[in-house]
Amino acid sequence: MTSMELVGLNTKWYRYQNGLTQEEYANIIQFKIAYISAIETGNANLTCGNIDVIADSFKIHPSKLFNEQTALKAKQLPKRIDMYKREL
Repeated sequence: MTSMELVGLNTKWYRYQNGLTQEEYANIIQFKIAYISAIETGNANLTCGNIDVIADSFKIHPSKLFNEQTALKAKQLPKRIDMYKREL
């Protein structure tokens, strides 16, 4: 898995854990929804500053965004939050 994929999947994991849609999360960190989507699909080449913004928003250390075990769990998540928001 590439670094971009790891950060993207971990971003999705933590967003899911907080029960947020991409739109809600984008509003919180003031990124565009399309950029959140690109991040989560591993298609965004993030700066260190943006990695810090994401980590700070979840109150985690930036290194947690590179955790392969969490990324693998994130691969099992549904594609859309409304599919699992009822479970929270």
